[in-house]
Amino acid sequence: MKSIYRLIKNTSLKAYSLILLAFVCSILGLSGCLQGFTMSTSQVDEYYAALPPKPDFSYAEYEHKKIYFAQSTNISHKLLFLIHGAPGAWFGYKDYLNDSLLLKEFKIVAADRFGYNHSDKKLVSIDEQAKAFYELLKKYPDYEITVVGRSYGAAIAAKLAMDYPNLVKKLFLISPACAPKLEKYWWFSKPVNSDFVKFFLPYYVNRASEEKFDHQKQLLNLENDWRKIHCPVVILQGGKDWIIDTRNGAYLDSMITEAPKQFIYLPDNGHLLTAERKDLIKELLLKP
Repeated sequence: MKSIYRLIKNTSLKAYSLILLAFVCSILGLSGCLQGFTMSTSQVDEYYAALPPKPDFSYAEYEHKKIYFAQSTNISHKLLFLIHGAPGAWFGYKDYLNDSLLLKEFKIVAADRFGYNHSDKKLVSIDEQAKAFYELLKKYPDYEITVVGRSYGAAIAAKLAMDYPNLVKKLFLISPACAPKLEKYWWFSKPVNSDFVKFFLPYYVNRASEEKFDHQKQLLNLENDWRKIHCPVVILQGGKDWIIDTRNGAYLDSMITEAPKQFIYLPDNGHLLTAERKDLIKELLLKP
């Protein structure tokens, strides 16, 4: 009887060890795949050497925290401000910053959100991120500003329009993760947010995971403020979006009640609409 117990115990231990080893290998593999979320200075130089013009890069400051941003070098009376999701960085919009048609209409600025790439690594609330971006945008007085926010960046873009109505002239909410009761979790969400797994993952993945588990609470704080948006709004939602709940677009369409708006549901598209449907987004941005 004791020998059977020892056999079962040893088998269970071996099985557990194999499962743990497989899990760690999967995490390390995922970490390697996620290197696509990074872009070195030399890679930036190579990209814009082949596809100019290259933007300028600088820092702004908010409450002793640095905000890194890219800005096009052209002159225009209109400004297009681009906010990325989680994880992400300014270079998620690199092909917008050199787009000749957009540059005829806009000066373009794309920033790293707090917690990502070259900005301060400390995560802060949606409210604080909006305040920080307001300080950045004050560098561009007398511009007509269009703000684009995608995924987790959509709520920050919306917060800018809520709190600074004289700043934002038009708002684009693309693949918006904005509905608190529709926040999406997977079986691996909690393990990935554990200290053990975080040890194996890049910092930007850990930041995205930490942000996700605070996101619902942050979004609940916005629920009574959607009526504060008065500028024209464009909402784009993909029907095959597996990252966020596809009802997010309809949620915003119902919550934004005091602004002219256009809700576009794209049944055959996924989450990465700024890449998949750049043609449509450009058309909407350039529309008078």
